[in-house]
Amino acid sequence: MTEPISILSNMYYTVWNFASGLKNALPRMRNTYQLRHLRCGFSGEPQIRINYGSLPSHSIVIGGAVKLLQLRRRFPNVEENFNLIYLVSSALPSYVLDFVRAAKSQGCKLVWNQNGVAYPAWCGDYYPWLNKNMRKLIHMADFVIYQSEFCKVSADRYLGKVEAPHVILFNPVDTEVFAPAEKPPDFSRCELLAMGTSHHFYRVLSSLETLSVLRKQLGVNAYLTIAGQFRWRGGNAQVKRAIRKKELTAYVRILPPFTQEEAVPIYKNAHILLHSKYKDPCPTVPIEAMAMGIPVIGSNSGGMPELVPPSVGILVNVPEDWTCDHAPEPHDLATAVVRIMSAYSAYSCQARQHALQTFDKNYWLRAHETIFNALLMGKLA
Repeated sequence: MTEPISILSNMYYTVWNFASGLKNALPRMRNTYQLRHLRCGFSGEPQIRINYGSLPSHSIVIGGAVKLLQLRRRFPNVEENFNLIYLVSSALPSYVLDFVRAAKSQGCKLVWNQNGVAYPAWCGDYYPWLNKNMRKLIHMADFVIYQSEFCKVSADRYLGKVEAPHVILFNPVDTEVFAPAEKPPDFSRCELLAMGTSHHFYRVLSSLETLSVLRKQLGVNAYLTIAGQFRWRGGNAQVKRAIRKKELTAYVRILPPFTQEEAVPIYKNAHILLHSKYKDPCPTVPIEAMAMGIPVIGSNSGGMPELVPPSVGILVNVPEDWTCDHAPEPHDLATAVVRIMSAYSAYSCQARQHALQTFDKNYWLRAHETIFNALLMGKLA
C-alpha cells in the first residue's frame, strides 16, 4: 500500500514551524555577535562546556529534542564561554548558520548529530530546499554522530560524504524510567499501540487496517491506542473519518501529544508496538518500547532493521524506494501480531534485554564524553 505525499501539507507545516520559532530567533541572533572567546583555558583536560543552540520551551518534546534532554542532564547548557556546540539535525534553531559561523570563528568545536534527511518521498521536489542548512552544517562539523547506518547512507546520498571523523550511535533510552510494568495488560484482549508524531496519513491508516484484519478476518480481540500528533493539515478529521468508515470506533482510543513522563503509562497499557513508518532513520519510540519489554512490529526499512532484531519483534518487508512511501501490508502486520502474542513472554524478555545491552543511556553518554574530550584535546583533528 502506498500513500501519495501532500507537498502542500508538508510545506504548510514547515512554514508554520519556522514562523513559530522566529519570534525567539532575533534575540538569540543578537547574542551570537556578542560571543566572548569560547575556548576554556584549564590545565590538564579542558572542561566540557556545551551550548545546544536551542532548548525546548515546552514540556512536550519530540524528535531530535529528546536526545538533547539526555545530554543536558549530564552536560548542562552553557550560554557563554562554551567550547563545544552540539546540534541535532532534526531540532535546529532558525538562526543556526550565523550562530555556528560566529562560534567556530572563535575556536568552538561543532558536534553534529545526524538524523534523517529530506528526500522525494517525504516532500517531493522541495527536498533540496529542506536539506539546505543540513548540507552546509554537516560539512562544518568537527565530528559527526550518525544515529544509524541508514542515517549515514541517506546523508551521504543527499548531503554529501563528510571528511570529519564520525561514529554511529543509536538513540538512547533511560532503562530505569522506561522499564517493564510489574504486571502486563490483561491477555484476554490484545492491546496494540501506535505512538509518536505522524506526518502522513498512511502510517495511521496502516494501524487501523491491521486492527480491522485482526478483528474481522482473524477473530482476534484486539484494540488500538494511537498516541501523538497528526502533523498534516486536516489530520484529526481524516483519522476520525477512517475510524468510523472501518467501524472501529469502539476499539480505537486516540491520545494527544504527550510528555516523556506521560509516555511511560501509555506504554504500560500495551502488548505490542506497531511502527509502520517508512524509512524511519532511528526512531526513539521503538527503543523505548523495547526497554519496557514491549515487542515491536514494523516496517523493514530505514534504520529499523538495525534496531529490531528478529528475537524482539517482526519487521515486514516493503519495497526499496526514495520517491514514494510504502506501508507494510496490513495482513502481514496482523499475522505478525498473532505470531508474537503466541510466544509473548519470550519476545518481551528479549526486547528488554536487547534494550539494556544496546540502547542504555549510560553507554551513549560515556561515548559522548569520550568524543567531547578527544575534540577538546585535539585528538580528533
